[in-house]
Amino acid sequence: MKLKAIKFDPRSKLATVMCASFLLMLRVDPIVEALFVLMMFFLLTLNGGFKKGFLLSLLYSVIFCLERFLFKEITGPLTALFSFFLAANRLLIPPIMGATFAANNNKMSEWIAAMKKMKVPTFIVVPFSVVCRFFPVLIQDFKEIRRAMKFRGIGINSMDLVKHPLLTLEYIIVPILVSVENTSVELSAASLVRGLGSSNSHTSIYEIKFKLQDYLLILLLILFFAIEVI
Repeated sequence: MKLKAIKFDPRSKLATVMCASFLLMLRVDPIVEALFVLMMFFLLTLNGGFKKGFLLSLLYSVIFCLERFLFKEITGPLTALFSFFLAANRLLIPPIMGATFAANNNKMSEWIAAMKKMKVPTFIVVPFSVVCRFFPVLIQDFKEIRRAMKFRGIGINSMDLVKHPLLTLEYIIVPILVSVENTSVELSAASLVRGLGSSNSHTSIYEIKFKLQDYLLILLLILFFAIEVI
Protein backbone atom coordinates (compact mmCIF):
# COMPACT_ATOMS: atom_id res chain seq x y z
CA MET A 1 0.00 0.00 0.00
CA LYS A 2 1.41 3.34 -1.08
CA LEU A 3 1.45 5.98 1.66
CA LYS A 4 -0.05 9.37 0.87
CA ALA A 5 2.56 12.11 0.56
CA ILE A 6 2.42 14.91 3.11
CA LYS A 7 2.12 18.34 1.50
CA PHE A 8 4.35 21.18 2.66
CA ASP A 9 3.78 24.88 2.07
CA PRO A 10 6.12 26.34 -0.59
CA ARG A 11 7.26 28.98 1.91
CA SER A 12 8.50 26.40 4.40
CA LYS A 13 10.29 24.66 1.52
CA LEU A 14 11.92 27.95 0.57
CA ALA A 15 13.13 28.32 4.16
CA THR A 16 14.62 24.82 3.90
CA VAL A 17 16.56 25.80 0.77
CA MET A 18 17.91 28.89 2.53
CA CYS A 19 18.99 26.86 5.56
CA ALA A 20 20.74 24.34 3.29
CA SER A 21 22.54 27.22 1.57
CA PHE A 22 23.77 28.50 4.93
CA LEU A 23 25.17 25.03 5.59
CA LEU A 24 27.24 25.39 2.41
CA MET A 25 28.52 28.86 3.34
CA LEU A 26 29.20 28.44 7.06
CA ARG A 27 31.06 25.11 6.91
CA VAL A 28 29.38 23.61 10.00
CA ASP A 29 30.43 20.57 12.00
CA PRO A 30 30.27 17.37 9.88
CA ILE A 31 27.94 15.73 12.43
CA VAL A 32 25.45 18.61 12.17
CA GLU A 33 25.70 18.41 8.39
CA ALA A 34 25.04 14.65 8.46
CA LEU A 35 22.02 15.19 10.72
CA PHE A 36 20.68 17.79 8.28
CA VAL A 37 21.05 15.32 5.39
CA LEU A 38 19.22 12.70 7.47
CA MET A 39 16.43 15.20 8.13
CA MET A 40 16.21 15.99 4.41
CA PHE A 41 15.93 12.27 3.65
CA PHE A 42 12.95 11.97 6.00
CA LEU A 43 11.37 15.14 4.57
CA LEU A 44 11.70 13.85 1.01
CA THR A 45 10.25 10.50 2.08
CA LEU A 46 7.26 12.20 3.73
CA ASN A 47 6.82 14.39 0.66
CA GLY A 48 6.70 11.43 -1.73
CA GLY A 49 10.32 11.57 -2.89
CA PHE A 50 11.77 8.49 -1.19
CA LYS A 51 13.84 7.40 -4.20
CA LYS A 52 15.43 10.83 -4.67
CA GLY A 53 16.13 11.16 -0.96
CA PHE A 54 17.60 7.67 -0.74
CA LEU A 55 19.95 8.16 -3.71
CA LEU A 56 21.21 11.54 -2.49
CA SER A 57 21.62 10.25 1.08
CA LEU A 58 23.50 7.20 -0.19
CA LEU A 59 25.80 9.42 -2.26
CA TYR A 60 26.45 11.62 0.78
CA SER A 61 27.19 8.56 2.94
CA VAL A 62 29.69 7.20 0.41
CA ILE A 63 31.50 10.54 0.12
CA PHE A 64 31.47 11.00 3.90
CA CYS A 65 33.01 7.55 4.47
CA LEU A 66 35.64 8.08 1.77
CA GLU A 67 36.66 11.38 3.35
CA ARG A 68 36.75 9.95 6.86
CA PHE A 69 38.60 6.71 6.18
CA LEU A 70 40.27 6.64 2.75
CA PHE A 71 41.38 10.27 2.36
CA LYS A 72 41.72 11.20 6.02
CA GLU A 73 45.30 12.41 5.55
CA ILE A 74 46.71 14.32 2.58
CA THR A 75 50.00 12.71 1.58
CA GLY A 76 50.54 14.21 -1.86
CA PRO A 77 49.04 16.13 -4.80
CA LEU A 78 46.81 13.23 -5.88
CA THR A 79 45.23 12.72 -2.46
CA ALA A 80 44.83 16.50 -2.12
CA LEU A 81 42.97 16.60 -5.45
CA PHE A 82 40.65 13.73 -4.52
CA SER A 83 40.08 15.19 -1.05
CA PHE A 84 39.11 18.57 -2.55
CA PHE A 85 36.80 16.89 -5.07
CA LEU A 86 35.04 14.85 -2.37
CA ALA A 87 34.71 17.83 0.00
CA ALA A 88 33.24 20.03 -2.75
CA ASN A 89 30.66 17.41 -3.71
CA ARG A 90 29.78 16.68 -0.08
CA LEU A 91 29.11 20.37 0.61
CA LEU A 92 26.83 20.61 -2.44
CA ILE A 93 24.58 17.69 -1.48
CA PRO A 94 22.58 19.46 1.32
CA PRO A 95 21.58 22.39 -0.99
CA ILE A 96 20.76 19.90 -3.77
CA MET A 97 18.56 17.95 -1.36
CA GLY A 98 16.90 21.19 -0.27
CA ALA A 99 16.21 22.19 -3.88
CA THR A 100 14.93 18.68 -4.66
CA PHE A 101 12.59 18.88 -1.67
CA ALA A 102 11.37 22.32 -2.80
CA ALA A 103 10.63 21.11 -6.34
CA ASN A 104 9.06 17.82 -5.26
CA ASN A 105 5.26 17.45 -5.18
CA ASN A 106 4.52 21.16 -5.62
CA LYS A 107 3.11 22.64 -8.80
CA MET A 108 4.32 25.87 -10.34
CA SER A 109 0.94 27.48 -9.66
CA GLU A 110 1.41 26.83 -5.93
CA TRP A 111 4.77 28.59 -5.98
CA ILE A 112 3.28 31.56 -7.83
CA ALA A 113 0.41 31.77 -5.32
CA ALA A 114 2.89 31.57 -2.44
CA MET A 115 5.06 34.34 -3.91
CA LYS A 116 1.98 36.51 -4.42
CA LYS A 117 1.06 35.95 -0.77
CA MET A 118 4.60 36.95 0.26
CA LYS A 119 4.18 40.18 -1.77
CA VAL A 120 7.07 39.29 -4.08
CA PRO A 121 7.37 41.93 -6.85
CA THR A 122 5.92 41.08 -10.26
CA PHE A 123 9.28 41.56 -12.00
CA ILE A 124 10.52 38.54 -10.00
CA VAL A 125 7.38 36.37 -10.22
CA VAL A 126 7.05 36.46 -14.02
CA PRO A 127 10.71 35.56 -14.86
CA PHE A 128 10.65 32.87 -12.15
CA SER A 129 7.52 31.35 -13.68
CA VAL A 130 8.99 31.44 -17.19
CA VAL A 131 12.35 29.94 -16.17
CA CYS A 132 10.82 27.10 -14.12
CA ARG A 133 8.55 26.11 -17.00
CA PHE A 134 11.26 26.63 -19.61
CA PHE A 135 13.67 23.81 -18.76
CA PRO A 136 11.13 20.93 -18.79
CA VAL A 137 9.93 22.11 -22.21
CA LEU A 138 13.54 22.39 -23.45
CA ILE A 139 14.33 18.84 -22.29
CA GLN A 140 11.21 17.55 -24.04
CA ASP A 141 12.18 19.37 -27.26
CA PHE A 142 15.68 17.87 -27.11
CA LYS A 143 14.20 14.37 -26.75
CA GLU A 144 11.93 14.99 -29.74
CA ILE A 145 14.89 16.17 -31.85
CA ARG A 146 16.95 13.09 -30.92
CA ARG A 147 13.99 10.83 -31.66
CA ALA A 148 13.54 12.43 -35.09
CA MET A 149 17.28 12.05 -35.83
CA LYS A 150 17.27 8.36 -34.92
CA PHE A 151 14.17 7.81 -37.04
CA ARG A 152 16.12 9.18 -40.03
CA GLY A 153 19.27 7.21 -39.17
CA ILE A 154 21.26 10.28 -38.07
CA GLY A 155 23.37 10.17 -34.91
CA ILE A 156 22.10 6.80 -33.72
CA ASN A 157 24.45 6.80 -30.72
CA SER A 158 26.50 9.33 -28.76
CA MET A 159 29.76 8.42 -30.54
CA ASP A 160 28.28 9.50 -33.88
CA LEU A 161 27.66 12.94 -32.41
CA VAL A 162 31.30 13.16 -31.24
CA LYS A 163 32.72 11.95 -34.57
CA HIS A 164 30.69 14.45 -36.60
CA PRO A 165 30.65 17.75 -34.68
CA LEU A 166 29.44 19.81 -37.67
CA LEU A 167 26.45 17.52 -38.19
CA THR A 168 25.76 17.70 -34.46
CA LEU A 169 25.77 21.48 -34.72
CA GLU A 170 23.41 21.36 -37.70
CA TYR A 171 20.96 18.75 -36.47
CA ILE A 172 20.88 19.48 -32.71
CA ILE A 173 22.27 22.89 -31.74
CA VAL A 174 20.48 24.91 -34.45
CA PRO A 175 17.02 23.35 -33.81
CA ILE A 176 17.54 23.75 -30.06
CA LEU A 177 18.36 27.45 -30.47
CA VAL A 178 15.22 27.96 -32.57
CA SER A 179 13.20 26.02 -29.99
CA VAL A 180 14.66 28.10 -27.14
CA GLU A 181 13.58 31.33 -28.81
CA ASN A 182 10.07 30.10 -29.60
CA THR A 183 9.57 28.52 -26.18
CA SER A 184 10.71 31.62 -24.27
CA VAL A 185 8.35 33.85 -26.27
CA GLU A 186 5.41 31.46 -25.83
CA LEU A 187 5.96 31.04 -22.08
CA SER A 188 6.35 34.79 -21.55
CA ALA A 189 3.13 35.41 -23.48
CA ALA A 190 1.33 32.68 -21.52
CA SER A 191 2.43 34.21 -18.21
CA LEU A 192 1.16 37.63 -19.25
CA VAL A 193 -2.12 36.19 -20.58
CA ARG A 194 -2.70 34.56 -17.19
CA GLY A 195 -2.38 37.98 -15.60
CA LEU A 196 0.86 37.39 -13.70
CA GLY A 197 2.05 40.85 -14.70
CA SER A 198 -1.02 42.54 -13.22
CA SER A 199 -0.68 44.39 -9.93
CA ASN A 200 -4.24 43.50 -8.90
CA SER A 201 -4.96 40.72 -6.40
CA HIS A 202 -5.05 37.16 -7.77
CA THR A 203 -7.14 34.18 -6.80
CA SER A 204 -5.85 30.61 -6.70
CA ILE A 205 -7.39 27.16 -6.41
CA TYR A 206 -4.50 26.18 -4.12
CA GLU A 207 -4.72 26.91 -0.40
CA ILE A 208 -1.50 28.57 0.71
CA LYS A 209 -1.53 28.10 4.44
CA PHE A 210 0.92 26.92 7.09
CA LYS A 211 -0.08 23.60 8.63
CA LEU A 212 1.30 21.61 11.56
CA GLN A 213 4.05 19.99 9.47
CA ASP A 214 5.18 23.41 8.24
CA TYR A 215 5.47 24.82 11.76
CA LEU A 216 7.42 21.75 12.89
CA LEU A 217 9.75 22.10 9.90
CA ILE A 218 10.37 25.79 10.64
CA LEU A 219 11.19 24.92 14.27
CA LEU A 220 13.70 22.29 13.10
CA LEU A 221 15.30 24.78 10.71
CA ILE A 222 15.58 27.39 13.48
CA LEU A 223 17.26 24.77 15.65
CA PHE A 224 19.76 23.92 12.91
CA PHE A 225 20.40 27.60 12.21
CA ALA A 226 21.03 28.25 15.92
CA ILE A 227 23.51 25.37 16.04
CA GLU A 228 25.25 26.72 12.91
CA VAL A 229 25.66 30.19 14.41
CA ILE A 230 26.86 28.87 17.77
